[in-house]
Amino acid sequence: MRKKLKTTCILLVLFMSCEQPISQYLCEGYSCVESNEGEFSSLEECQEICLPKPQEAEVKVTVFLYENCPIAQYMCGPLRDAYRYFCDTLSQSFLFRGFSPNAFSTTSSLSDFIIDYDIPFDVTLDYNSTTNEPGIYTQSYLPVVTPEVFVELRGELIYRGMIDNSYQALGQWSPPTENYLSDILSDVLLNKEEIVYSETESVGCLINY
Repeated sequence: MRKKLKTTCILLVLFMSCEQPISQYLCEGYSCVESNEGEFSSLEECQEICLPKPQEAEVKVTVFLYENCPIAQYMCGPLRDAYRYFCDTLSQSFLFRGFSPNAFSTTSSLSDFIIDYDIPFDVTLDYNSTTNEPGIYTQSYLPVVTPEVFVELRGELIYRGMIDNSYQALGQWSPPTENYLSDILSDVLLNKEEIVYSETESVGCLINY
């Protein structure tokens, strides 16, 4: 009887040792990282809890910038113009926010960037130096380059891509003929019920994942 019980226990241990560990995730700063001691069973659950909740806004404009990218530097002008027109002149409660998904950015360099380019909204670091990975906002939106802008209406993405078309390719600038960000925000004001999702291919400095 004892021999049979011992054999059963050995088989049970072997069976359990062959099971694959369940992926778990843990919050680290503004990132979700896989961990054996994680608090969340899925990446989506982790992001839902860890992602800081911004102030409530029907329209959100999220832009990814890098202070040393020339195209991002240039696009601060159109971004500033859009913010001041819609938020200041028209008194719309649109939420503008910027993030840098770059390992070389620091809180200090981004503060200088905001001052030097007269950016009227916050631009914060979105990079986890502990894991050497982009932060949770970058993980959520998955921008390809800086600058790239995302516009949401009531939590739904309605536009992603260029701010305007003054750069059709790297090193090729011309006066813009399309102001995508301003146009989509104007469309929201005119008829938000009939907005159809659109996107353009951004030109800028590649983000390394």
